[in-house]
Amino acid sequence: MSDGGGSSLTKALSTRLFGYPAEEEKKEEDPCDSISFLNSDIGPKIADIIDKHVGKIHDDSFLKIIRQLEFWNSKQISENEMLALAERLCKSASWKEQDETAEGKFTVPKTRFGKTELQMPIITCGGMRLQETWIPDTVPLLKSNKEKVVKSKSQTNLKGVVLACIKLGLNHFETARMYGSSEIQMATALKELMDEGVVKREDFIFQTKVFPTEKIADFEKQWEASWSNVKQLGHVDLLSFHCISHSDQMENTLSDAEDGMFAFVKKLQKEGKIHHIGDASIIYKLVDSGRFDYINVHKHFFGDYHAAGTPDGLGERFCKECLELANELIHPSKLKTCSLHTAGGQGNAAAVKRALELDMGVFGISPFDKGGKLYRPSAAVASAIGPEMSPMAFAALSAWKTQRMHTVSVDFARSSDLDEVVEAAALYAKDKLGKDWHEKGLLNIPSYYESKTDGIAIGHCLWIHDCLSAYGMVEFCRDRYSNLEGASAKWSKKKTFEENKKKCFNPGNSGRSFDETVDLTEALKSHYDPELAMKKLREIHSWMKKGNEITEAEKEERGWQQGEIIVAVYFVAPNR
Repeated sequence: MSDGGGSSLTKALSTRLFGYPAEEEKKEEDPCDSISFLNSDIGPKIADIIDKHVGKIHDDSFLKIIRQLEFWNSKQISENEMLALAERLCKSASWKEQDETAEGKFTVPKTRFGKTELQMPIITCGGMRLQETWIPDTVPLLKSNKEKVVKSKSQTNLKGVVLACIKLGLNHFETARMYGSSEIQMATALKELMDEGVVKREDFIFQTKVFPTEKIADFEKQWEASWSNVKQLGHVDLLSFHCISHSDQMENTLSDAEDGMFAFVKKLQKEGKIHHIGDASIIYKLVDSGRFDYINVHKHFFGDYHAAGTPDGLGERFCKECLELANELIHPSKLKTCSLHTAGGQGNAAAVKRALELDMGVFGISPFDKGGKLYRPSAAVASAIGPEMSPMAFAALSAWKTQRMHTVSVDFARSSDLDEVVEAAALYAKDKLGKDWHEKGLLNIPSYYESKTDGIAIGHCLWIHDCLSAYGMVEFCRDRYSNLEGASAKWSKKKTFEENKKKCFNPGNSGRSFDETVDLTEALKSHYDPELAMKKLREIHSWMKKGNEITEAEKEERGWQQGEIIVAVYFVAPNR
């Protein structure tokens, strides 16, 4: 266990919750006695939920679940909310045990990373917490031995995290020259997985970062040190200028001199050693230069880290004097004297906006650490967000949805650190799926009067699915689907389509219910997602077909409960 006292608590919880026998007689106070929800009426119900997942949950995740349940129990949320929370936490923590071959296996969504055209996972595996040491490999005497580092226990853990990421489709790995032994360790782990046939080089994205220097010789020396670590991968997909934060660094980086840093990295690009050039900075002018393919930037819901309080519009129309002041990072209040200064904001909002306008990839740096240490959130933050999602999931969704960032970097220390971000990615994917379906789900569907449907009212069935899954309209949907089943009951495989259509369809309710024996490949070929449409057709048929009764427990689980208010009573005529 990585958490002090964790082993004893896990053992005690196993005994208390599930009745597993203790290895020895209890001699000390039971640590479970301090966990209030275990000693309440809801304790056994939560135990039942955890017991369904416990074999799939790592000890570290198990402890996080218990602590979150205890926190929310102290806030006196309802029993239903507590049970829903327990179910959500257990499901998000058991991602590692999903069936590799199962249909619908979750993978991290990908998006186009601006002009690089890379398909970027919306989560990036950062390399700041996995390494053996932070001591740079350029420090005499103190620097680590590379051969020993890549055979250390930390390397075993790092490789395990990288492998877990790859299995989830999280295939962007980010490190830096400044991260101690991280660069050599991450590159070595990836090369070993390539040699083992787990992943191909073209199937992952590798990024490292090099610090800009005043002298080009120093920069070249840094690069050579990095290249000695990562050349085993063949090339670097993304090379960033790291921590550009003041005007001298900016001017040196953007210099057009033939012996300058930018000319040097362009040469590396021509040689195929690097593919794309980016910057990790806070300065708008770097973005606005149009010289970079992507940007690594701090832009968080709870503030922009070291960019907070700096003017956000360095690319606006400033007079020469004010632009010079801005570039020297003089206090933004001094810009108020300029009548052309109209930005009026602070932080990195304008830089992100401009990057997107220039079709640059936007990489969010450290949203869970520098964005508020959200892996250990304050009670106020957790309470404000609520039990429906973790603060980490909230921050990630804010970055993807509000800031429109393509990916966010998460510095994993162990595989269980993936729990909350996998949950966030799943929420993102579900929301995107909902948006796509809302816009396109009922388009390009043939009429049931066309023979390729064999009379199945595809659009009508999918609409019923929407009504049920979105609004829980069980009785309404059953009424509508039963009308379609009437036509199916009269449909005969021995008759032609035209004969069946004439016999089975009536003017008020034409079309029939879903039929698993009918091949709808041709009927759905113009739909934006034929597989999803088929999945929904099968689901609505299994839910609404005659003879299938949905239990109250199933309704509650799916959010399909009947409302308690009856506005009026109608006499319902059939088939109307």
